[in-house]
Amino acid sequence: MTYLAIDTTNSVLNVVLRKDENLYHFEKKMEKTEHSSSLMPAINSIIDEAKVDINNIDYFAVNVGPGSFTGIRIGVASMTALSFANSAKRVAYKTFELIALKRAKCVVSVDAGHGNIYIANCENGEIIDTSFIEATQNYDLSQTASSPLIETYLAIDEVVMKKIANNDLVNVFEPFYMRKSQAERNEK
Repeated sequence: MTYLAIDTTNSVLNVVLRKDENLYHFEKKMEKTEHSSSLMPAINSIIDEAKVDINNIDYFAVNVGPGSFTGIRIGVASMTALSFANSAKRVAYKTFELIALKRAKCVVSVDAGHGNIYIANCENGEIIDTSFIEATQNYDLSQTASSPLIETYLAIDEVVMKKIANNDLVNVFEPFYMRKSQAERNEK
């Protein structure tokens, strides 16, 4: 079994490839506009390293959010194209699931930019409910989890493998937007 997973939702680009028992990963801090130009070379590099033919990848997985609107779009569009071109199965996962992994009960926070926050109440790695907190609400983050307990690529692997084992697949990658984009909010 082989899967390729990516996370383009934040400033760190993650590409993870599992080929049977072997795990390969690429992780790099990106500037705001680098994801689009760095993603495909990173995918090609990891595929070459693992000596995998892209046509033999069984599953394509992508973090559908929350996170950077542009990053989500880049990831979803890329994995949609690759999975359709290869008739592969699709796995969608969320940032909240990575952070909630290995935590019994927690409140997870993700930076939404401009002082805003995405929040999720999670239990045993599952999302119970979500909310968007505006900067003006002065939410206390001291009791929230904002990063995975393990290395991000390992969290991606564990979440994706669980979804594959549970046949938790999607037909179409749908971005998980918790609010309208800046352009939509500025529209009058």
